[in-house]
Amino acid sequence: MQTAGRATAVAPANIAFVKYWGVRDPVLTLPFNESVSMNLDRCLTTTTVAFDPRLDDDEVLLKLYGQDERPAEGRARERVVAQLDRLRGLAGVATRARVRSENNFPADAGIASSAAAFAALTAAAAAALGLELSERELSILARRSGSGSACRSIPAGFVHWRNDGTDAGSYALSVAPPEHWALADIVAVVDPGVKSVGSAENHRLVTSSAYWPARLQEVPGHVVAALEAIRERDLQRLGEVCERDAVSMHVVAMTARPPTFYWSAGTLAVIHALHRWRREGLAGYFTIDAGPNVHVICQAAQADELEARLRALPEVQWTILNHPGPGTRVVERPGS
Repeated sequence: MQTAGRATAVAPANIAFVKYWGVRDPVLTLPFNESVSMNLDRCLTTTTVAFDPRLDDDEVLLKLYGQDERPAEGRARERVVAQLDRLRGLAGVATRARVRSENNFPADAGIASSAAAFAALTAAAAAALGLELSERELSILARRSGSGSACRSIPAGFVHWRNDGTDAGSYALSVAPPEHWALADIVAVVDPGVKSVGSAENHRLVTSSAYWPARLQEVPGHVVAALEAIRERDLQRLGEVCERDAVSMHVVAMTARPPTFYWSAGTLAVIHALHRWRREGLAGYFTIDAGPNVHVICQAAQADELEARLRALPEVQWTILNHPGPGTRVVERPGS
């Protein structure tokens, strides 16, 4: 096994149609429920990992959207090093690494930046170490990083995160390639700032919500309905599931102890506009991850009109138009 190598991977953020919310096992990042998502072709993280025996310690450099490159500190650095340690353990080496990671969309704002970051880190580090891992194995490793949704960024297109409650049985797989459905996801950015309460904290708080048992009962039906809607390319059914599941997730956050209110006035303005436009025959449906920004799901043929209307809302700062995207891919390998 080689002790030094360099690789670069590109990973997409993903939008969950049915949300992952709540961690049953925080050590292995095992969720309470399954989820369904779509990779975003324009919200990307590019990460290079170079293992170098001359290094005395890991170096982690982050270039977040709109910021200069800077060393990672505190918990951000610890999570990267912990994931490198998992992969070093598999490779049977102790070589330190230099990590450089850059994303092209706002981080910690409800657009799955950590999913893209840890999927890219996992794939790049595995390739740099010469590990021959299957997609399922990479998905499991990405999940263990602590960013559970990173497992969904590994496979391509439309993705189902299966979960049987075990480490080996909690992984993501593609249920349809990107070209299966000409769908669009328009991110309406109403606040690009870092959210005040991270997803990880709320994953630990879910059981303090009185609504939590009701959500657990609802989610299996949401998963089935979302998978059927994807298979049949049924936007109305998918959109209704997306909205119902997003509201359910946020109700848990709002009724946890202490509560978290991710929505802002801009969030509600977009929701009300979508309801108004649907009455006019323009079909766009909302879903919202852990943050204030709104993902608008629509047919690709109507994306331009919806995007223009969203941009005209005074509460929307800008938009990001995505289509179904590929999974995580290694773009540079050792010796290439």
